Amino acid sequence: MKPKITIAGLGTGKEDEITLGALKALEQGERVILRTERHGIVPYLQSRGITYTTLDDTYETSETFDDLYLRMIKRIIEAAEEGDVVLGVPGHPMVGERLTFELLKELNDSAYKIEVLPGISHADSVTALVRRAGVEGLKVLSAAELPAAQLDPGLPTVIVGLDNGILASELKLMLTDIYPPELIVILTRLKEDGTSEAEEIPLHTLDHSRVFDHTSCLYLPALELGELESYRFRHLTEIMEILRAPGGCPWDREQNHESLKQYLIEETYEVLEAIDMQDMDKLAEELGDVLLQVVFHAQIAKEHGEFDIHDVISGVCRKMISRHTHIFGDVKLSTAEQVVDNWEAIKKKEKGLKSQTQVLRDIPSNLPALMRSYKVQKKAAQVGFDWDRVEDAMAKAEEEFRELKEAYYSGTEEDIREEIGDLLFAVVNVCRFLKQEPELALTAATEKFIKRFAYIEENADKPLEEMTLEEMDYLWNRSKEVFRSKSGV
Repeated sequence: MKPKITIAGLGTGKEDEITLGALKALEQGERVILRTERHGIVPYLQSRGITYTTLDDTYETSETFDDLYLRMIKRIIEAAEEGDVVLGVPGHPMVGERLTFELLKELNDSAYKIEVLPGISHADSVTALVRRAGVEGLKVLSAAELPAAQLDPGLPTVIVGLDNGILASELKLMLTDIYPPELIVILTRLKEDGTSEAEEIPLHTLDHSRVFDHTSCLYLPALELGELESYRFRHLTEIMEILRAPGGCPWDREQNHESLKQYLIEETYEVLEAIDMQDMDKLAEELGDVLLQVVFHAQIAKEHGEFDIHDVISGVCRKMISRHTHIFGDVKLSTAEQVVDNWEAIKKKEKGLKSQTQVLRDIPSNLPALMRSYKVQKKAAQVGFDWDRVEDAMAKAEEEFRELKEAYYSGTEEDIREEIGDLLFAVVNVCRFLKQEPELALTAATEKFIKRFAYIEENADKPLEEMTLEEMDYLWNRSKEVFRSKSGV
């Protein structure tokens, strides 16, 4: 017969708050282990004649929390090998109690019979004490293991297990990055007689000479959008809903997918500019503007019943998982090139592309021409339609240049346009062989031209209109030397 481990919630420490089920289990238990004897319910258990051992000594012999829980679990399992065990933990076993979660992960259901008996959690006690809660819900978090990403100032939050001053200091630093330092919060704890005490304090004084123990909890009220120090993704979607709602911003309400196209293009180019400038503050700002455009389009689609931002996020998450089979599956890949090939194969299958021509046509036609031609050539090369060497690609570019000159001397305007296109396409192919993005290369060349032209204008001794080409060319060549020496080349 499998040994039984019963995990019983002891409640907050008041004898009238322990459940009958938990009390019955403790009274009938062959081996009762309390997570800690420092709990208000212990005198009541003693008065009922319940004998027990505790895990308090593991705190003294453990250097880290990870080590602490391993030692606790080992002790519990060793006791279970001798027979059934009742483990009493403060509050509710499944609310902010890491020992429960670690124990359930460790136990094998085939080897043990496990039962969890609920209790009144410290979070329940706190909300009853402060008499504040929002209809939108309540978030309960553990102080010892609190990722900042889990904090949401838009929801009332209770942080349990604030059991020492060091933890309080660390928590304060994390919270004041998100909440206003002067925010009035409520710190609660249970006194030895089982009654609760609460103190309203500014958040920035959380760690100032206070007594903390395992019953200490912190209540953080929900904040309005304008009160926040830091924002989460959902706040952006909420702001967009407000702006688009009746009575919202007239300009935002007038926009549609078509009218927003220009802004998405502009914001994308501003991101690229920030990257080129290596200005990280500007990059953060411009990425935010691009994100705003994504949320804007998603909100418009939501209003028309087409999709919403969650569909957008779900779609891209599914795509990243399905196309990274070497991470989320059992495919073995070791190089970046193999990863790209695998990605393209999965993409082709997902889109139902039966031929390589369909792959080429799948490249958006409204991409900038240099970028589109680069992608087309890259996709064609995947099936072997490519030169063997870069010298072959260069020879093709030279051939196209000769054909352009012939068209200039003897061809029509249509011939000239066609040969210019062929020449540009051939040059893009050379760029691909040299692993250079033609769009970026041409952008850099344009910027270089502007800088050199500015040098001419700044150093000319007369208006440019009055200068000869030779005079301007002299300054142009001098600018090349100046900028070359500045770059250290």
